[in-house]
Amino acid sequence: MDWKAALAEIRAALPPGSGTGGVQRGSLRWLEAELGNRGGNPAALRNIVYRDVGTAADKRLLAELLRELAQEVGLRLDLGAPEQEPAPLPPELELLGRSKKRVYKQFLAGVRAGRTPRLVVTGRAGAGKTVLLDHLAAALQQAGARVERLNLSGDLLALAGGPPLRDRSFASLAARQLDALRTVLPPERLPVGSALLVRVTENLHFGNDPPRLPDGTPATAAAWAAEVLRRHIPAGVSVLFALEDAAGWPPGAGEIIELQPPTLTEARAYLMARLGVSRPVADSLARETGRNLDRLTLLAGAGGNAARLLADPDVRRLACAAAVLAVPPAGAREAVPLGDPPVLPAEALTLALGGQVTALPLHARSLLDAVTGPPEGEGQPEAGQAVGEDTGEKVTGWRPRPLLWLALPLLQEAEVEAATEQFVQATQSRDLSPEVVPYRLAALAALGEWSTLERHVRARPDDARYLPALWRRIRAGASSPEREGLARAVVTHYASRGEYHAPAARDALFVLLEAEGAAHAWARVKLAESSLDAGNFETAQTQLEKAELEHLSAQPDRWGDDWRLAAQSDGLLVQAALARWRGDMAGATEAVSDPRTAQSGPRARLWRGLVAKDAGRWEEALDHLGAVPGSSPLLSARARYQEGDLRLRLGQPVTAYAALSDAARRLKAAGANPEEQARVLARAATARRRLGYAEDALRLFGQALALLPTDLRRSADAVLRARLISEQVPVLLALGRPDDALAQAAQALTLLRGEGGRRAEVTYRVRRTHYRVALAYLTRGRGVPYLQPFGGPEFDTPDLVHARALLAELLRAPVGQSDREQLLAFDMHLSLALAQPDPQQALADLGRALDMTDHPYAEAQARALRAEAFVRASEPGQALGELGRAHALLRRVRLGLPGPQEADPALSAQLLGVEIRVELAEAPKQATEALLGLRQALADPSLHPFRSGIWREAGRALERLHPAPQDVLTALFPAAPELPLRVSDALVVLAAQADPLPVSAEDPDL
Repeated sequence: MDWKAALAEIRAALPPGSGTGGVQRGSLRWLEAELGNRGGNPAALRNIVYRDVGTAADKRLLAELLRELAQEVGLRLDLGAPEQEPAPLPPELELLGRSKKRVYKQFLAGVRAGRTPRLVVTGRAGAGKTVLLDHLAAALQQAGARVERLNLSGDLLALAGGPPLRDRSFASLAARQLDALRTVLPPERLPVGSALLVRVTENLHFGNDPPRLPDGTPATAAAWAAEVLRRHIPAGVSVLFALEDAAGWPPGAGEIIELQPPTLTEARAYLMARLGVSRPVADSLARETGRNLDRLTLLAGAGGNAARLLADPDVRRLACAAAVLAVPPAGAREAVPLGDPPVLPAEALTLALGGQVTALPLHARSLLDAVTGPPEGEGQPEAGQAVGEDTGEKVTGWRPRPLLWLALPLLQEAEVEAATEQFVQATQSRDLSPEVVPYRLAALAALGEWSTLERHVRARPDDARYLPALWRRIRAGASSPEREGLARAVVTHYASRGEYHAPAARDALFVLLEAEGAAHAWARVKLAESSLDAGNFETAQTQLEKAELEHLSAQPDRWGDDWRLAAQSDGLLVQAALARWRGDMAGATEAVSDPRTAQSGPRARLWRGLVAKDAGRWEEALDHLGAVPGSSPLLSARARYQEGDLRLRLGQPVTAYAALSDAARRLKAAGANPEEQARVLARAATARRRLGYAEDALRLFGQALALLPTDLRRSADAVLRARLISEQVPVLLALGRPDDALAQAAQALTLLRGEGGRRAEVTYRVRRTHYRVALAYLTRGRGVPYLQPFGGPEFDTPDLVHARALLAELLRAPVGQSDREQLLAFDMHLSLALAQPDPQQALADLGRALDMTDHPYAEAQARALRAEAFVRASEPGQALGELGRAHALLRRVRLGLPGPQEADPALSAQLLGVEIRVELAEAPKQATEALLGLRQALADPSLHPFRSGIWREAGRALERLHPAPQDVLTALFPAAPELPLRVSDALVVLAAQADPLPVSAEDPDL
């Protein structure tokens, strides 16, 4: 406000001689007296009038006086809104130094008043620059100003990105630096009225180049900020520069205000106020921090710069322990660890420290946040919780604060190495928890203890999953034979996950291929495995022949029997896989039964189970799969998956779902790759659908798809995503959403169309998805959800015509001899029968399906549909015969396999739906008794998801076959109100009301 101009205008209008005691009314003396009378400071008047400097309260009083004088003489003055009281200064500034308070007040007041202040502060580390910028940013944002922060520290070029520069002239380098600045701070982020807070450190650089002025001259960071950044900032923007070193700042570029660290008195008062500690403790802490303002605020929970904390012995010991647990993958300690500090398991940090974290002094303990959740999880300390405070929960980990994390590279290599040796010794003779194991292995690699590391993973093969992160260091530092032994562990780990093309796996494999004898042969076998995994069977056969396994026994070498037996054992398993591909189940059985495969341990049992499963020796398959021990997490999970898949095929969906859900949990716990977890979740979803819980199945499919990467550049990713999307189609059909199912199928086919590799797999997935498109048209043509009981149509529709055409075309193609191709063809014949309005044609299709059955459950499925077709053909006697055969077959399913005796509830629902139709057709007068018996049968909990469909079929049959269906309905539910519904619909509704379904106790989230 222009106080001087306003006062001059009022004086010109006042009549002369006004006032008392010889003092002219409106004069400075008169205003001083009036200001004092109203409680203001008379001494502040002239500063306000001539410099606009004064408190907000004095300015408000003076504005009131001027308004009164203006009103007396009839003037209208726009004196603006009264200035607000400034917010209280933050404690860090109120207690710690005049210079910081001056800058804070001056900059904040200038921005609030609409001016554009540009100030420059400087001070050594710990003087409070960061604290000042933090509090200014908060105050400005609270006042409604737009605030931008810019940290000119480190490599600005890396932050900005961009292609490498070919022209290395000084002028080009300077221009590139300006471009980098424009990238990180584009002008549109600095509108008029905004504020920019800039922190400039001495280590500012651009790649390998120092800061350069526009003419290419090298400059200090401060000079570059003044000559380049300052000129880049638009007019109307307030700026505060905080320089670590003011060297090079031009004299005419603004006054430099120097910040000083707090005095001992200020630090003591601050700690006593914020921490509530006594004066002696505050003095002790203040001396330990060296009166560093950033470290003082850290002790109070505000964070700051931690570089000088390492001067304290307790903090340094803590930092060394954290460094032991923070070895980067390459084993280098020169670079600052990137990203947010991780959670360090409490047990690991205790072992590295050589004592409990809670035994550390307060100033060291304050550099850690206690975490009460899983070490790798989401647990966070409570807001305001003191470090080490007893909250009643067990502390499972500690998260270093950024201050400590960024200080680790400042430690001396020798002291970190000594701390690492201490940690290795502390973990040597202990039964380590899984959280500690990776840190021990990393410490062994950091020390170059290759023999110990190799012995560890040989004794505990599953711990090899922690080696890939250490492989680069192993490759560079280990020598033979430890290098080859660790390479074998790395390859075995990736092979168990099916990730043969991972960079570390390929590199480790090349190390072994450079060896001779048994090590080379083993590597050739693994190459053959990788070709098998990719579907390149001829290449796999060639690689296996190059391994020359038959010569190993006759040519012993320095690698010893362990390598030789491993190569022969794994080679036999590859031979079995190749025999499976050729359909030679006898050859596959012979290979996996060779005594030498015992060297592969649980993996051999898994393969024996797989071969027996494919060969139709189901009891033997379940025996081998059940023998895979839980001590091999991945292998046992895969065995459970295969068991679940087999039981699902053989009509035991309850046991199948239990096995598949168990496999999903085991894979997650074992750290299996997401693709494998997704496959198992999808199969569990199919089992859940078969049990009638389509909504649960859809949620499981959502979990499975969420695990897959969105980047589909890898062929396997696209094929797997397409497979899962396609497998969702029956779930959507079970929910009565055929249009959504068609859209899903189209999406899957689009993904598969772009795939060039793995042709056999892609061809099969396309064929299966086409089959599911036919199912969608079948479901829409029938007008009911694709959930048992699901019968054939009474009349034709365009959708059914199209479904039959698709199925006929698929069945015209030659059917492969593989198990899955035979199963697909069998399902197609069943679906084609369901799409036939002509029951005789349906029976012909089902006859072809019967010819393909290889198990009682498959035959029971076909018999159930034949019974339904006979009902449509008005041959209830024939239908009863087929129903009897189906029930007998189901009893064989229950008794023929080890494990719980169970029936497939979906097939049971299908049979019940046909049986009630037969009963109503043969004895319509006994409809009430038949439906009461049905109601009693539907009390079986396994049939709950199918109840509405069974009642629907019963109601439609009742309408068609009984002369007075409404009377039957009334007899069944005498207390029910009269409803304007068809009998078939009323029967579904009233049955649901009379026998409400319990909430499912299953948890579908795996």
